[in-house]
Amino acid sequence: MGKALEVAEYILARHKDELEKEEIRSLSRLRQIISPYSEYVSSLKTKILESLAPYKKEENFLDAVQEIISHASGIEVVELPIQYSLSFEDMEKFGASSRIDKALLVTSLLRAIGSESAYCIVGNQYSLVKFRWLNEQYAVDIDRNELLKSEKAEEFIMNSKPKYIFNDLSFEFGE
Repeated sequence: MGKALEVAEYILARHKDELEKEEIRSLSRLRQIISPYSEYVSSLKTKILESLAPYKKEENFLDAVQEIISHASGIEVVELPIQYSLSFEDMEKFGASSRIDKALLVTSLLRAIGSESAYCIVGNQYSLVKFRWLNEQYAVDIDRNELLKSEKAEEFIMNSKPKYIFNDLSFEFGE
């Protein structure tokens, strides 16, 4: 497979501009992908929350967040020489996605379990998810599948140099 992969990489690089025209999504399109009420996200939410039944946000929210992170840990971040995007269904099928697609899925799931403060953050090198719970700031490190709290979360968010902060309800520009 070594030579085949080398040739495939060469062809991807040669046609990068044409391919990326179809793959690059606008900020408004990214916001639409965060869909906490879609059929797919709703069914995934139900599957993830089965172990916490009956799910009560006041009692089980952070446990549900950990279950979401555990589920997302089965999706490997794969960066290619071109920008690309996959649907949530394709991410599950391949067990892989870009950072931003994985962050969009986690944001959608957090919104689906009741977090109005869940935001996808697109930075220079990172995509991550932030939310507030009981007056504490949290961040989900998409690469490490790790939940950060308080000062560690704030520091991680700032170090990512956010360009865009958004969910399905609103957006703002970072730096």
